[in-house]
Amino acid sequence: MTKRDDIAKGLATRHGNGRLLRYLVIYSVLAVASLVAGLQHFVLTLPQPTKDAIQFTDGIVVVTGGQQRVDDGLFLLTNGKADRMLISGVGEGVNRAVLVQELGLDDREANALFCCAELDFTAGNTRGNAVAAHQWAQQHGMRSLRLVTANYHMPRVLVVFAREMPELDLYQWAVTPADLRVENWWLDRAMFRLLAREYAKYLAETIRI
Repeated sequence: MTKRDDIAKGLATRHGNGRLLRYLVIYSVLAVASLVAGLQHFVLTLPQPTKDAIQFTDGIVVVTGGQQRVDDGLFLLTNGKADRMLISGVGEGVNRAVLVQELGLDDREANALFCCAELDFTAGNTRGNAVAAHQWAQQHGMRSLRLVTANYHMPRVLVVFAREMPELDLYQWAVTPADLRVENWWLDRAMFRLLAREYAKYLAETIRI
């Protein structure tokens, strides 16, 4: 091989590497843009509070993570939207009496909690919530459940629960946390982390399907 051939080969290699680098940059930019657009769509399409009349379901499942979720579950239960309720993912040492005191429940809510609500201590994550809820639903011969959780958590909950219990009809009751502000959410560092993390988890679950 002549010196000219060596030079030509080197130029071709550099040209090929440069083209590969350009492709990688373009694909990386497109991937980042897609993720940002997907996150924005995820935030803008979060489930909204239900305003229309809702139908009766065999059971209500509250996925723990905030007092407002339990409050809303009890609201549905005391208003006859189901006969039973499961509060899934309760911490050790918590019982109905503790919940009555911590939540400041009135007599009607306390009676509903003691008569018709069960506590699940086994679930440590969303998949665990789904497994516990499925077992509970099978135990009571249920065919439909209404899921109560935060609106940013609901998309992932629906995916996980539908995969765990495809034979059940699932309905949602999205709770909007009082401190969740989606206006200019990207300017709030804590809010950005929360929503981005939940979006990543949601994508992981959809890919897992």
